[in-house]
Amino acid sequence: MSTKPRAKTAKAELAALRRQLEELERDRVLLNAIANHAPSLLCLVDADGSVRPGATNVAFERTLGYRPGEANDVVFWERFVPPEDAELTRKAILDVVAGRPYGEREGRWLTSTGEVVHVLWTCTPLPPFATGPAWLLSATDITIRKEQEAEVRQSRARIVAAADDARKRIERNLHDGAQQRLVSLLLQLRAGVLDGAVEELSAAIQELRELARGIHPEALTRRGLAAALRQAAARMPFPVALELPGERYDEQVEATAYYVVNEALANVGKYARASHAEVRVARDGDRLVVEVSDDGVGGADPFGGSGLRGLGDRLAALEGTLRVESPRGAGTRVRAEIPLGRVT
Repeated sequence: MSTKPRAKTAKAELAALRRQLEELERDRVLLNAIANHAPSLLCLVDADGSVRPGATNVAFERTLGYRPGEANDVVFWERFVPPEDAELTRKAILDVVAGRPYGEREGRWLTSTGEVVHVLWTCTPLPPFATGPAWLLSATDITIRKEQEAEVRQSRARIVAAADDARKRIERNLHDGAQQRLVSLLLQLRAGVLDGAVEELSAAIQELRELARGIHPEALTRRGLAAALRQAAARMPFPVALELPGERYDEQVEATAYYVVNEALANVGKYARASHAEVRVARDGDRLVVEVSDDGVGGADPFGGSGLRGLGDRLAALEGTLRVESPRGAGTRVRAEIPLGRVT
């Protein structure tokens, strides 16, 4: 066989190989450009969690305040997360390395100066490289979103506190102002013969007292949650079994617990056709658990009215939760969990 055809074949194969290498180089440049212009924080780690040399993108380096190459061979959870989060992050990454299911999670990463960056991050296995297997850490910076969420919670808390203060001022004004004047007038009239006026004034005073109690019960302010709930239960037209704490809590916690019970018992009286209700308020760790249950007809729409919706907003302001279970024919149970402030 002539050497010319073999030479031609070798040349063609070499040209094809060069084209493949050029294509691979273009792909590499393209992937690098995509990675370095992506807003996500990207980082490649080995099976032991150490960062591969040159395997962090521009967004990662810029957001966390590192120069290219500064993160090489650093164990990720030892450098880039707060110490209190290190074990949780280590376990999450090593679970993926071990082949366990992975998913998106919230976390906190650290900048080179120790500032916290809130992220939504994932760990994903990649096809093996020539240098061995690698895993991609990809994160989105959600610090601004977390700050906005915190501001919303604080704003809600301020609104709730302002509403409670307004209720207290109205209650004091009613008690010390109009109510006292009416009591004085009633005593004067009792000295005369105007029985009809006396009865009318007695009814007006009772209405004012009920209004003041509904706005913010005096017992709640002066004697605490348990005393206020005993008064609320006594006003119900059905028996209410009570299991109440003896200790005092932060006033917003007590006010929230009171309004949960008050609203739930009012709904029992209006809709449940129940023979009795039970109220249980107890501390569970760092939360106050409030439960109101009845033996009524059930089938309640948890948020059909404004009362429970308002309670849901109040609880959200304190980072609490509200759950309503009301299967048809099996009664209703309202359960609230309220994070505790200081215990007094």
